[in-house]
Amino acid sequence: MKEDDVITLIRDTFSSVSEDVKLSVGDDGSVVEVEEGMELVTVLDTITVGTHYLPETSSDSIGHKAIAVNLSDMAAMGAQPKWAHLSLSIPEAEKVWIEKFIEGAKALASKHGLVIIGGDTIKGPEMVALSVQGLVRKDRYVTRKNANIGDLIYVTGYLGSAAFGLHLLKSGLNEPKQCIKDFNFPVPRVSEGLFLSDYASSMIDISDGLQTDLSKLAKASNVGFSLNIDQLPIRREMLEIDSEDAISMALFGGDDYELCFTIPKEKRDEFEQKWHVRFNTKLSYVGMVTKSLEQYKYNGQDYMIENRNFEHF
Repeated sequence: MKEDDVITLIRDTFSSVSEDVKLSVGDDGSVVEVEEGMELVTVLDTITVGTHYLPETSSDSIGHKAIAVNLSDMAAMGAQPKWAHLSLSIPEAEKVWIEKFIEGAKALASKHGLVIIGGDTIKGPEMVALSVQGLVRKDRYVTRKNANIGDLIYVTGYLGSAAFGLHLLKSGLNEPKQCIKDFNFPVPRVSEGLFLSDYASSMIDISDGLQTDLSKLAKASNVGFSLNIDQLPIRREMLEIDSEDAISMALFGGDDYELCFTIPKEKRDEFEQKWHVRFNTKLSYVGMVTKSLEQYKYNGQDYMIENRNFEHF
């Protein structure tokens, strides 16, 4: 396929039609109209072979993940995703690979009302970059900076499952399948993030491991935290294989794309009640914001951790 063929396929397959899109794919830029009383949120993430997925990964998974990691950032801001620009670098434009990539990306994008309105394609090392723009009510976006002493710390979903899935794939194993699915097809918590904009004092998505990302949140807010290791949400299958490794993956494993957030104590009852009415997503209370330092507890006792976080450089 030629570059024009790839662009045409993306344009014709992805929805780029929306009342607020004035100019879309096919020009030098795109133009959108932003509603009065709303603010624009922009996120950008890049995924590449060997770092975020394995060479043998199917292209529908790559397309899904490219969308998911950006939607997860949008969720952490409490914003509604609206528009995206896709930059695709591939060694060869193989039609079947491109079609499956678009299939995986479109399924997730369509679910959350995201439209592709521009981008670029080049021949080069395999890499996908996506910039997503979304809307949030004026002054209602959530950041990492506003956690307060005494706030309660929560996480969504399960932790460490994606890291265990990657371990299984590298080891040539295919069970438990759910962990492999968690790595290849992460679920961004977009609806949950929108809901949390009314309750969370601070929030971050868990992409580099809970310990690293919670530490980033605490540093941004100039606070500390106490984390209860025994309350971390870990899949039973992982605990049955090796509980110590499961805890390590829950703390340090990347690619979870769950949300970690803080809730003021006085909002706890209302927040939890409304959460369980609205969502089936697992919700776990895992600790508390403190004045300073990072503390780890297991059944009330001090717990020592060994830092194994992922670093890009």
